[in-house]
Amino acid sequence: MSGAPVPGAYPAVHHFGIVVKQSFDDPAALAAALAGCDVVTPLHDGQRSRRGTYRTLRVSVRVDSRERLEAVDASLRAVAGVMMLL
Repeated sequence: MSGAPVPGAYPAVHHFGIVVKQSFDDPAALAAALAGCDVVTPLHDGQRSRRGTYRTLRVSVRVDSRERLEAVDASLRAVAGVMMLL
């Protein structure tokens, strides 16, 4: 994520889709990554892959700046078992 700040873009609510393997069982690690965030929609189940290998978890957070968005993104990506963010 890079680029010049967009005037009026923040604060904003961002919706994250967190792709994990079906066997992922560490919601506490995700909760720790979200600690200090203004969670608008709590972490909840999303969709599952057609073969059942992967699933998404969803969460929405309000951020005040691009830097905060990038920090939340990095924290979620650092959780063991997170395959990618949408």
